[in-house]
Amino acid sequence: MDAHLDLAYNARALGRDLTLPLEALRALDPHPDTPLVTLESLKEAGVAVAFATLFADPREGGREDWEEEVYAQLALYEAWEARGLVRILREGRDLKDHLSRYPEDRTLGLVLLLEGAHPLAFPEDLRPLRARGLRLLSLSWATQNPYAGGNAEEGPLTERGRALLKEMEALGVALDLSHLAEEAAWEALKAYRGPVCATHANCRALNPSSRHLSDELLKALAARGGVLGLVPYNAFLEPGWKRGQKRLPLDAFLRHKAHAEGLMGPTGVGLGTDWDGGFGLEAIPQGLDRHRDLRALGDEGFLGGNWLRWLLRWF
Repeated sequence: MDAHLDLAYNARALGRDLTLPLEALRALDPHPDTPLVTLESLKEAGVAVAFATLFADPREGGREDWEEEVYAQLALYEAWEARGLVRILREGRDLKDHLSRYPEDRTLGLVLLLEGAHPLAFPEDLRPLRARGLRLLSLSWATQNPYAGGNAEEGPLTERGRALLKEMEALGVALDLSHLAEEAAWEALKAYRGPVCATHANCRALNPSSRHLSDELLKALAARGGVLGLVPYNAFLEPGWKRGQKRLPLDAFLRHKAHAEGLMGPTGVGLGTDWDGGFGLEAIPQGLDRHRDLRALGDEGFLGGNWLRWLLRWF
């Protein structure tokens, strides 16, 4: 399982045809970042479930533009499903059915995640998205919005944010702490009693950035039965790493894994690669070329079992 992939964003914003084989996409893609993900590469690797984002960049356009983009990405996932390329896992029965069918047909299951609440004008705007399958939501994407502060523009959880958390509880939508400002994350943990995770973040103790989770927050997440998805991205692994520099060794990732597991236990940590989320092959550790190579990073629990147990508890 991979807990964070920007599949529809890559297809729409970057014009990448994710139905191609990975090598074919790499040969055609004009962008400087070499792609890491296609639907076929995920199938090849045995990725059974991915958390697939609905994401509109809050730095571009306004709320109506963001809302339009979110629904366009949702329609793309639904079109892929109609073609038999993926299954959208909307309810618990869908997940159980998918797990029984996956060994035979190897069709990727998608759990939909809204990355940042900024496209929602009001908390109740979550309802139509939930009706079409949304199951996770992160309150912020880096920048501050009417619901909460983010890692790049810090601030607290707002009253509108508290109202949205209540709506999420009522609808069965899980909370993703990724990108939240530390202050807002602590307030959200107190205000929200549903399932909690962090789909794509690393350890702040090893990379002191507000983008990552403090040791105290990791412990609190574990106490709530949550899972952390670690990101194999060099800039998230080592302070000061810049694009154009030599790729880091795998040990840089394994240090974050060992640190997180030391705080959360071996059942509290998994993968949330965020691959092709603004970087490519040139920015990931040596020895990794595509999803199949991730098998070298851990055992069955780390590679998917921990996330699956988390899903089955509440989904």
